[in-house]
Amino acid sequence: MKYFANKEKIALQWRENCVVLSSKSFTENFRIVTAFTRTLGKTSGLVKGLKTPIQLGDIDDAIWKGRSAEQLGTFKMENIFSPFTYVFNNSMGVLAIESVCFLCAKGLPEKAPHPKLFDSLKALLLSISQKNWLANYAHFEVDFLSEVGSGLSLSKCAVTGKIEDLFYVSPKTGCAVAREIGEKYKDRLFILPKFLNESDENPTANDVFCALRITEHFLKMYFCGINGGKLPLSRDYLMAEVEKILEKKYEN
Repeated sequence: MKYFANKEKIALQWRENCVVLSSKSFTENFRIVTAFTRTLGKTSGLVKGLKTPIQLGDIDDAIWKGRSAEQLGTFKMENIFSPFTYVFNNSMGVLAIESVCFLCAKGLPEKAPHPKLFDSLKALLLSISQKNWLANYAHFEVDFLSEVGSGLSLSKCAVTGKIEDLFYVSPKTGCAVAREIGEKYKDRLFILPKFLNESDENPTANDVFCALRITEHFLKMYFCGINGGKLPLSRDYLMAEVEKILEKKYEN
């Protein structure tokens, strides 16, 4: 970040990589773009030219200028990576991009840095064309919950403190529960997929579905005061697509 002089007025300028979270028309010649940066968090600015190709999830090199940090300011953006290029024929990928952009655009405060979440989002978008990108999507939602203060505690049993044989998650506390402790309450608990704790685990579609059920529950709790508890339709449709994969698997 740096300051520069312009006609005897001091203005603010910074340059960072960012992820485009939203873009909408503002006037005949400008649109408002909301972007997510690693050190400055969620920031909005004007982009000149409505014909400029800007898509959700784009990773751009952005220069922002304004007279003060509180001003809307202007963006100049140069695309580095566009995940939509890799999901043109992948409806689930499109839904995932729309969903994560909504979560960040609606669920994060303005100008509050979340470097770990930015790294998680960027890793997901860069992996969107790879085989197990859905596992990265689930990890992103876990990271999001952690960053907004609704984090899950999955590394040890909430009752015994042990780290072995973790099998359930409490829908009330978001804490892991060992199999032997949770067995008699299993109808009221979520199943904890191993890949959320073990990075070398190769998750199945059922594992991802179980993870998304957990994060969906706590995301709705978090968004209750922000968006009436409603998640984007893209998130609902993504969940439905994962269910279809499971149904086809069981039918075969």
